[in-house]
Amino acid sequence: MKKRKPTIVDIANYMGISPSAVSKAMSNHPRMSEKTKKEVAKVAEQLGYQRNNMATGLRKGKSGLIGVIVPYIHVNFFSTAIKGIEDVLGQAGYSIVIGQSKDETNKEVAQVDVFLNAQVEGIIASIASNTKDSSHFIKALANGVKVVLFDRTIPELDVDQIMIDDFDAATKATKHLFDQGYGKIGLISGPLELLPYKRRLDGYKAVLAQTGREFDENLIVETDISLESGKKAAAQLMDRKNPPDALFCLSDVLALGAMNAVRERGKKMPEEVGIMGFSNENFTTYVSPSLSTVDQFSEQMGNHAAKAILNQLRAEESHNHVPSKQVLSPKLLIRESSKIRK
Repeated sequence: MKKRKPTIVDIANYMGISPSAVSKAMSNHPRMSEKTKKEVAKVAEQLGYQRNNMATGLRKGKSGLIGVIVPYIHVNFFSTAIKGIEDVLGQAGYSIVIGQSKDETNKEVAQVDVFLNAQVEGIIASIASNTKDSSHFIKALANGVKVVLFDRTIPELDVDQIMIDDFDAATKATKHLFDQGYGKIGLISGPLELLPYKRRLDGYKAVLAQTGREFDENLIVETDISLESGKKAAAQLMDRKNPPDALFCLSDVLALGAMNAVRERGKKMPEEVGIMGFSNENFTTYVSPSLSTVDQFSEQMGNHAAKAILNQLRAEESHNHVPSKQVLSPKLLIRESSKIRK
């Protein structure tokens, strides 16, 4: 039989005082003595009492909850971003509720409804790859819920948006590969309807134009983000009559799959084929050769998203919040997979 959780009434009966007095002591009421407050806290701990902060918040009209939606929780970029969000919100007295869309819009919409039913005060989200309609976020805004988007955003939606300069990151990565002496760079991308991937492709194209190279759409492979997809995309490029001698993969997961395909074809990295990833996942320093990549500063992105939601909540009474777009600068991390060719 499940043991019943102790209540305020249990604490009151144990101490021989009224439940109202216990409640006031726990709420730091000014009319309660410090001695009583300390005694109530001590008895509550002895009895194993756990305060229901959400219920308390709802009685005050505030839940103290922020909903966070990401495509996949297990992906290092998103899990690290969640850490950054939780660090900032936790210090401000908020708790987070996490949901994943599994990169499907219908699950994202359903998750927003779940959060609204839970009376969250704000939603921080990175959208699913096929999300085009923002009506579920507009519904949240209409219900007085604050919204912040990060990484995968909807430019037309008038909310705070946090992202990195994907265009600049891609130009730096592409230039690096050309500077190492590679002459033909294949590009393996995630879904190009997502703004980050589109901006990265634009950065790649810009470098080709700047260096007088012709854009070849046959060197571009668009796919979903998975190890197997990266391997298949790289095989498609490497099996061409005139294959590229470098692969710029717009995800580290795609890059890892690409490395497997290159290795299976007996090609040496980086001597014969250079590889560049994107995101700085945890595994990038452990694979052989270690993977050159772009650091998106996901934890800092999470920090910024949390601060943006807090600014909205604090500006609620003055009604003077103006949504903004914050663009963070990425960093190129050069490792063995694209080191200078001798």
